[in-house]
Amino acid sequence: MYTSYFGLEDKPFSIAPNPDYLFMSDRHREALNHLTYGLGDTGGFVLLTGEVGTGKTTISRRLMENLPENTQAAFILNPTLSSQELLATICDELKIRYRKTGATLKTLTDKIQQKLLKNHNDDINTLLIIDEAQHLQPEVLEQLRLLTNLETNTKKLLQVILIGQPELQQLLQRRDLRQLAQRITARYHLLPLNRQEVEQYLKHRLSVAKCFRNIFDKSGINAIHKTCKGIPRLMNLLAERALMNAYNSNNAVVNRKIVLQAAHDALGDEFQVTNWWQTPLFKYASFASLLTIFLAVGIWWGIQFTHSQNAADTVLIPAQQTINGESNGSIKKEEINSEKVELVNHEGLGEKLTEPNFVASEIANTDKTSAQLTFERQQSRNVISDNNAQASNKLSNESLNIADNNASNIQKQQSPEQLVDNQISSQSPSSAVNKDFVVEATDGVSDELLASFQSAIEETKQFDDASEQESQQANSGLTPLTQMPVWVQDGVPSIQFEMHIYASDGQGWVRVNGRDRYEGDYIGRELLLNEILPQKVVLSFRGEKFTMAALSSWN
Repeated sequence: MYTSYFGLEDKPFSIAPNPDYLFMSDRHREALNHLTYGLGDTGGFVLLTGEVGTGKTTISRRLMENLPENTQAAFILNPTLSSQELLATICDELKIRYRKTGATLKTLTDKIQQKLLKNHNDDINTLLIIDEAQHLQPEVLEQLRLLTNLETNTKKLLQVILIGQPELQQLLQRRDLRQLAQRITARYHLLPLNRQEVEQYLKHRLSVAKCFRNIFDKSGINAIHKTCKGIPRLMNLLAERALMNAYNSNNAVVNRKIVLQAAHDALGDEFQVTNWWQTPLFKYASFASLLTIFLAVGIWWGIQFTHSQNAADTVLIPAQQTINGESNGSIKKEEINSEKVELVNHEGLGEKLTEPNFVASEIANTDKTSAQLTFERQQSRNVISDNNAQASNKLSNESLNIADNNASNIQKQQSPEQLVDNQISSQSPSSAVNKDFVVEATDGVSDELLASFQSAIEETKQFDDASEQESQQANSGLTPLTQMPVWVQDGVPSIQFEMHIYASDGQGWVRVNGRDRYEGDYIGRELLLNEILPQKVVLSFRGEKFTMAALSSWN
């Protein structure tokens, strides 16, 4: 097989939940910590959910391996049972003797309660783990809740871990199961692995099988991540098939091509990776881009065609130019070959156009060819355009001179105090907030005005130093509520934390005073929930931040 070909001592990608191959990513480590924390002295129900194949069962097996010696655990894999069958299965797992025939719910319940009391007297904790709990019927869940009613003043005698798919969360939202939902002390939803964790997962599995080289290259790892969406069970199926294909084709490294072929063989066509240029989004974007280009080209061509038609049909020459409100000449109009041409008398050209000989020559030359007439029109247009440009430049220069003179007159009329105000306001914002800024004396400014500016700068500097000191104090370590000032402890209302859910992506929540609260919610009057940490929460009351331990209370 391929194990000897790649130098493996075992099949590293078996779908069996072997705890030796468990890859403890950050998400799996958090899930295991939540399960361990939920099995503390308080007891009750602990909930672990996740998509199919994310590693929930493997985590539960790792938990059972790390249980203390004084713990008796019952593990139920098939929860599609009735209430009586579930109690009988619990008796079998806990090694409780009972009559197989004629056993009623009361008989089985009494047997289980006697066993729980005996374990408690012997200082033994009793744990019940139910996998695939989303298949439990509501009446069976209610029977489990009744079993947990047996308790002492400090702990529950039976601790239950429910492991299931996301449908289990929807099941517990039923109104008839709200009593059970309120007894869940810890919840965690296991998410798939990301790209970096997928690479670490493959290397971990290979290293457990005594292979320490990179069998999967980067392209193959990317293809596995895109195809399996970070679900470990699908990754095991795909990696197993990819190693088989690489062995059959005598390839020492698994690349993207081999992974895609393995996805088609092992997972079906719906799991095959689609190239980016074959995605519907890329096709729609390409069509929209081409349509936009065609529209832009059409609009540009239409504008250019319109301008060319207007230039060919009519030549328009300004009839009159006015500079400084004075007219420079008159207008001469002649009709040549049934076309109207407006000629401008502008500076020196105006004298030529008003001469009778010029008009007569234009009329006499009406029999010239169209090419000659076009050339003469172009020459006249060039001369007139040059004269217009000179006149525009003259107007611009005169306007600038007038604006400079007005600004100079306004500046002369300002007082020395106004000059200082203008100089300070023209500075950049960065220089205005400089702590070391010092006002220097200027001609015409009194000493009292300078002293006022200097005093304002000193007050600003003191305010900035105080603000910086307050910011440093705010970033210092937080203090528990029991160590806060008396006015804070007396002002904080009663708090009862009944449930504590922490998640690294910021989606954690707590159940406090009978209601679910998230980060940023107000628990009571002026009491804000700032942050949810693994073992505590951060609160703020009237601007003062402090911490409280998870599942604690304050009266």
